[in-house]
Amino acid sequence: MISVLVVDDHPVVLTGLAALVGSDPQLSLVGTARSATEARELDPDPAPAVAVLDLQLPDGDGISLGIDLKRRWPDLRVLILTMNADEATVIRSLASGLDGYLLKDADPEDFLAAVHSAASGALVVGRGASAVVVAAAASAPRQDALAVLDARELEILELMVRGLPTSQVAARLYLAPKTIRNRVSEILAKLGVSSRDEAIALGRAGGLGTNQP
Repeated sequence: MISVLVVDDHPVVLTGLAALVGSDPQLSLVGTARSATEARELDPDPAPAVAVLDLQLPDGDGISLGIDLKRRWPDLRVLILTMNADEATVIRSLASGLDGYLLKDADPEDFLAAVHSAASGALVVGRGASAVVVAAAASAPRQDALAVLDARELEILELMVRGLPTSQVAARLYLAPKTIRNRVSEILAKLGVSSRDEAIALGRAGGLGTNQP
């Protein structure tokens, strides 16, 4: 039996996905949530084997949530549910260690097949993906998400992961706070994320923050 967690902020979508999971005798719905906060507070037994997470949530995004849930349950497989699978999203999600994506307009049979494929360890690429997206998905698992950063940017991100504010990062690296803010903007652009929290999540997933200050 494959245990499944579903997270989506739209009640109709969430109810429909839960019903789909329940219709498959090989799947077991162990939890649902309408926000990242609700998902993090769940304590299902057994732990989910597959999590299907909406990309856009009211208090965060599915990629950051997926990173956190995989840290909690290392064997968890995570699928991102999205309206549009653009190249940047595919690369960011897979480079973060997630396991594929599924379009929201997928047929019920495709949804169930994707859950089974993810549970078996396969990389899931939604039907109808463009050639560019397919190529990105194929190459992303072999890419280091942090490889695009130079040595100084990695130092800054390391300190961000440790929880240091801009002023302390600047003091630690003997740079001006304005310089740090500019470099942080460059880090976000290189990683293809829109917030410090997303960059920090990618940094943690890449092993930053494990050394002592």
